[in-house]
Amino acid sequence: MESFTPLLALLAQIEDPRRAEGKLYRLPHVILFAILAIVAGANSYRGIHSFLDVHLARLRDFFGLKWSRAPAYTTIRFILQQLDAASVEPVFRRHATILHEKASQEPQRHVALDGKALRHSFDRFHDRKAAHILSAFASNVGLVLAHLDCDEKSNEIPAVQALLRELGLEMALLTVDAMHCQKKTFEQAAAAGALLIAQVKDNQPILHQRVEQVCQAKAPLDQHTSTEENKRSRHETRLVEVFDPGAALADTEWRDHVGAIIRVSRTTHTRITETGLWKTASEVAYFASDFILPAATCAHAIRGHWAIENRSHYVRDGSFREDDSRIRCNPGIFARLRSFAANILRFNSVQNVSDGRYRLAIGGLDAMFSPRFM
Repeated sequence: MESFTPLLALLAQIEDPRRAEGKLYRLPHVILFAILAIVAGANSYRGIHSFLDVHLARLRDFFGLKWSRAPAYTTIRFILQQLDAASVEPVFRRHATILHEKASQEPQRHVALDGKALRHSFDRFHDRKAAHILSAFASNVGLVLAHLDCDEKSNEIPAVQALLRELGLEMALLTVDAMHCQKKTFEQAAAAGALLIAQVKDNQPILHQRVEQVCQAKAPLDQHTSTEENKRSRHETRLVEVFDPGAALADTEWRDHVGAIIRVSRTTHTRITETGLWKTASEVAYFASDFILPAATCAHAIRGHWAIENRSHYVRDGSFREDDSRIRCNPGIFARLRSFAANILRFNSVQNVSDGRYRLAIGGLDAMFSPRFM
């Protein structure tokens, strides 16, 4: 049980909304077992109940519990749906910070910020849209660091700005997509002491025009070239150039926010299977940063931003079936339980999450009761 003691101690800090008479099952253990069930393949309240029902005797002995039977799935649902995200989230962040400090060997953190809709959490009966949750993702180690629920009548922009105020991101390198190329976002990043790289598109027409002009008129301060090759079907060359905007933004509202301009040029050769011929495509993307950074650092961060899509959002939909979930009451709680499970799997060096969950389902509790598993 020693390996689970730190996590149980953290989970004990979550406020229990039940009356004293209704606390037949200890809340920290219910949440822990729900996380372990999701790690082992459960994607629903019924799946959590099945996990508890199958492993009850072993769990009871291991944790010193006196449960005569596993809680019904309706009981599990009732307990978890009553939880307050404002109470669960600080505990999740503390656990994620512990894992991140143990897993990361790099001196500078790279954190990607992006939102995701829980597409089937909409509730037409109560006229509620699908829940939308913003995540902070440490791309170098594949860990979710924090969440923030987006207001139903708003979007991700104020949520990102609020998350920048809440998280301790001093000297972290943050990346955001073009939606968050906002002056206030740059201000919040500066106030937090973080370095920000934001993609620039036509949603900021003046900035986009000036950025293009600078890249055409000036020589870069630094540049970095990288290649990615699949000999049979694909070859990509990426050129990342860093420019000093100089006085180009002096007469705009961006003069105090943008300290560097980044241009990424991608040339991709893709083999067409039917003909055996190669198709070439070129693309140019522009980014703005509040500080001048080495081109290699910018290249790594911009490339790493897509890890939040490939290693988090895609995995949540493909393995955890998040988009298919019809949990409509307080869906953010179950989303955070998925993040607990995903972080534990990543911390234990699981690269293929679907295969890792299947192996743990086969291996049972013996595969989980190890000192590293937390």
